[in-house]
Amino acid sequence: MNITLPSRETFWRAVFLASAALPFLSIWQSINLGRSLEIDVFTRPSWIGLLAGLFLLGLTPLLAWTLSWSRLKERLLAVAESSERFAEKFRWVGWPLLVISIIGYTVVFMLPSVRNLFGDEGWIRFLIFWYFSLLGLFAIKTIRRDVAWFASLLAVVLFQTVFHLLAVQFSYVTNYPFAMGWSETSRYYYPSLFFSKHVYGQEYPWPILHPTLHLLLSFPYLVEAPLWVHRLWQVVLRLVLVAAVVPAMMKRLSVTGKVIRWFVALWMFLYLFMGPLYFHLAIPVILLLYGFSSQDDRKNWLVVLIASIWCGWSRVNWYPMPGVIAAVLYLLEVPFTGKNIWGYSLKPTLWFIVGTLTAFISQRVYIVISGVSAELFYTSLSSNLLWYRLLPNASYFLGVLPAAVLASLAMWLVLYLALRGRRNSWHPIRLLALFAALLALFIGGLVVSLKIGGGADLHNFDGYWVLLLLVAGYLTFARYRREDGQFDEPVYLHWLVVVLLFIVPVWSQLGSNAGIKTYDVVRTQSVLSALQTHVDDVNAKGGETLFITQRQLISMHMLKDVTLVPEYEREDLMEIAMANNTKYLALFQTDMEKQRFALIVVDPLNYSIYSRRREFSDENNVWARHIMKSILCNYRLDSSYPEDGIALYVPQEGERQCP
Repeated sequence: MNITLPSRETFWRAVFLASAALPFLSIWQSINLGRSLEIDVFTRPSWIGLLAGLFLLGLTPLLAWTLSWSRLKERLLAVAESSERFAEKFRWVGWPLLVISIIGYTVVFMLPSVRNLFGDEGWIRFLIFWYFSLLGLFAIKTIRRDVAWFASLLAVVLFQTVFHLLAVQFSYVTNYPFAMGWSETSRYYYPSLFFSKHVYGQEYPWPILHPTLHLLLSFPYLVEAPLWVHRLWQVVLRLVLVAAVVPAMMKRLSVTGKVIRWFVALWMFLYLFMGPLYFHLAIPVILLLYGFSSQDDRKNWLVVLIASIWCGWSRVNWYPMPGVIAAVLYLLEVPFTGKNIWGYSLKPTLWFIVGTLTAFISQRVYIVISGVSAELFYTSLSSNLLWYRLLPNASYFLGVLPAAVLASLAMWLVLYLALRGRRNSWHPIRLLALFAALLALFIGGLVVSLKIGGGADLHNFDGYWVLLLLVAGYLTFARYRREDGQFDEPVYLHWLVVVLLFIVPVWSQLGSNAGIKTYDVVRTQSVLSALQTHVDDVNAKGGETLFITQRQLISMHMLKDVTLVPEYEREDLMEIAMANNTKYLALFQTDMEKQRFALIVVDPLNYSIYSRRREFSDENNVWARHIMKSILCNYRLDSSYPEDGIALYVPQEGERQCP
């Protein structure tokens, strides 16, 4: 791959223009923020000062951009490039400035005052990120004069974003005992089921959702690790396994040049976190990238079968992925060479069919040994499609379809540029099959995303992202075989295309905040003690306690003498409710009506039916109608700890009241 760099004048004009546009966009966003907070920003001195500062911040580079077209251009650019002319003895100044530029954005949004006020304001966030990027640009040029200005800017953008991603990930590591987020408790409870005899003293059924993910997360249970170790293990697994895809991809693409290898590797890392690619699904990708060989069919069959077995224990929509990846690698690396179409397509077709069947059989084997009813594994197939989430909606402001198109647009532009003028390098059957695979995975990602419970991000397009990266990589670095068996010349990418490739992977990481989870240890311990007292009271009366949430308190023995009730975990209940599994829901309703449990531990229940103007309204409504109502019609609130998302419900007495 070669990049056509911008000219000196073009680079600085683009920098001036971006530096002018972002403050003015931030002014518009600040005024809207003030209105939403019911503040008259033009009567508040602090807000007037903010707007005035942003105005000057935008006016100065706008003036510089204007002057760049005049006779003062050379003087202006000389001032802009002054860091190149620092005396040698002052070069050291660049290093602390570079460190500040890399960590600055993350640190700024760790401040509660900034995060609480501007945390949801995209243009303001990007303005802060941009100015730290410019600081890093001048820092790099202070240290290394020989690095191009454009490359320096890209480098600091990459370093900033990767640092921010790592900081956000490791901010989840804390010894806070309660769940942080809706599904976090499931991430630490489900893994315990693989070692239930060791953890609970008796055998329980294995997990239904994402078995391989929870299998990977189960190993800290072998050493009875505390919760913070489980959280650290998950973060390290996520980073290591997703990052491991990068060298596997780089090896296949034969990327050369130390600098370009670092650029491409860091960009790929961010790209894979864009969706993101779930870490347990990185394993079959790594197997195929390292194991596939256009010269060794035995090896190909082995890796396809092993990867398909893993996918069978992972996700239904990943059944065909090992066969698809193998087929695409074949299409990229093996020329048609005049064979008949059937003879050429036989092997990739068989990999796809046999791999998919192997994944299906693998899941059936898991179902048999898991101890769970088969119907509970296919709830996603019967759940509703929410077509309105294709377009902008309350749950996803862009909408699934526009977001997916925008996120992949730059990659498709690269495909176009790589194929332009090279039609003779490809037999039509190869291109048709490649684009058919990409289209099928794109449509599959749309369908899965539109299922109730999805549609708030792009993670269900993970197979499409992986395949798009693979195809674009082969075409960009010319690692495909032409019909004559030779390699083409690498593609020249215009610098604007490179900028487009950076925008979405970088933007996707900037909306999250890093921070150290702080909590009142004494108060939290008192909540644990109160929970233990309630459990002890129930045990003394011979009753049962149902933990719908917070099951990590049981699996990690933060509460004592709790007999686990394996059914009715919150994520399982939600899947059942969204699939409208009437048989299972009837069992749950019956247990609630019989008041089987003397105590139920769940998040505070507030029965409300929402319109689609509220985010995740459909999910809320099925939970309220099928689960929450069954509880509230038969149980009453006894104690609540809203700061920790915990509420305790006990059986109603006398005439029962429903919401």
